[in-house]
Amino acid sequence: MKNDPATIDGQPSRVLESTGVRVVVTELAGHLTARFAAGGRTIDPFFTAPWWNEPLPAQAPPLIRVLRGDFFCLPFGNERAHGRTANDPWTYEGTRADGRAREMSFSMDLGPGEGTVRKRIRVVDGEPIVYQEHLVAGLPGPRPLGHHPTLKLPDREGAGIVDMSPPRAGFTPPLPVEDPASGGYSALLPGCEIVDRTRVPAVSGATVDLTRYPTPRGSEDLACFVSDPERDFVFSAVSVPSEGWLYFQLKDPRVLAETLLWMSNGGRPYPPWNGRVVSVLGVEEVTSFFHYGSTASLGPNFFRDRGYPCAVAPGQGGRLRVGLVMGLVPIGGGFRGVEDIVRKSDAGITIVGRGGERIDVPCRVGWLAR
Repeated sequence: MKNDPATIDGQPSRVLESTGVRVVVTELAGHLTARFAAGGRTIDPFFTAPWWNEPLPAQAPPLIRVLRGDFFCLPFGNERAHGRTANDPWTYEGTRADGRAREMSFSMDLGPGEGTVRKRIRVVDGEPIVYQEHLVAGLPGPRPLGHHPTLKLPDREGAGIVDMSPPRAGFTPPLPVEDPASGGYSALLPGCEIVDRTRVPAVSGATVDLTRYPTPRGSEDLACFVSDPERDFVFSAVSVPSEGWLYFQLKDPRVLAETLLWMSNGGRPYPPWNGRVVSVLGVEEVTSFFHYGSTASLGPNFFRDRGYPCAVAPGQGGRLRVGLVMGLVPIGGGFRGVEDIVRKSDAGITIVGRGGERIDVPCRVGWLAR
C-alpha cells in the first residue's frame, strides 16, 4: 500500500487508519499518537509537547524535540534518554492490508553489537484498538525497557480516574524527581512503599490520592507499581467521565513487569517546559528500576532484593518480543472507574466498571502472547 510521509505537528510521519482509529508515527524517534472514534466523536487522548514548533537548543535530544504520545524505550531510563529507539530515525518498511486489518512496520539498527528492532503497528476495522509489537534480535544481554504512553488530561484537579490491575507492591522513587536547587519541585515523599494509592505520603506531611489525576498543580512526580506476574494480562486505565472517554492498555506482566506513573503537572519551570506542561500523565509499562537506566537496573537495588524484575533477558539469538494493546471507548458522565478488564473471547474483552457497567470491546488479547 502507498503511504507517503506527511508532516504532522512539525514531524515527518506515517499514517495508518481503520474505521475506528487513525495512528500517526513520527519517522524520527518513532513516537506514536492516535485519534479514536468514540460515541460519534473523535478523541485524541495523547500529549504533544507545546514546543513542537519552537526552536530548541542544539543539545536538546530528539526525544524532547519530538515528545508526544507513546514511544518504545530500549534501554528505558534517563541514563541514555530512553535509548536510540526513542531518539533516532526509524526506517519505514511499508504498509500492507490483510482483510479488515492494516499494518505498518519500521526497523532500526541499534548499533555495533546491540542488535536490531522491528516495530509493527496494526489496526483492524471495527476495533477501537492500536496493536503494537517490537521484535528485538541480537540483543547481547538483559536491558531495562518499556513503553512510554503519555496522556493529556483536562486541566481540572481529579478529572481523571486512574485504575490498574491490583499490583504486588508500589513505591515512590528513592530520590526526588526534581531538585528545588534547579528550579523544579516534587510533591511525593521519596523512598516510600505505597500501601494505599489514595493516601500516598507527600513532602508536606499531607497525602496525595494517586487514583485521581491531575493531582494539585506544581510538581513533577513518579510512582512505580509492580504488576502481578500470575495474571494472564494486566490492565492500566484512565477514565475521564466529564469528557466521555476511557483509555486503557493491556500488557503481559512477564515481559513488562511494572507500571510507572509519570505525573507532570507544572513542576518544571525551566526551558523548554517553562511551567507549560500541566495535567500530563505518563502510564509507562516497563521493566526497569524506576527511570534510573541500565546501570541502576542491572546493579544492586531494592527491587532486585525483593525479587522484582528490573530488566528483560533476551532469548536465543538475543531475541525478544514486546507487545502492547492500547484502546479507547466512550463512557457516561457517571462512570466511577474500572474494576477489571477480563477476556470475553479470543476476539473480545469486557471492561467491568465500578458501578456495574460491562463494556464489551472487540480486542484480540492474544496479540500479547510471546
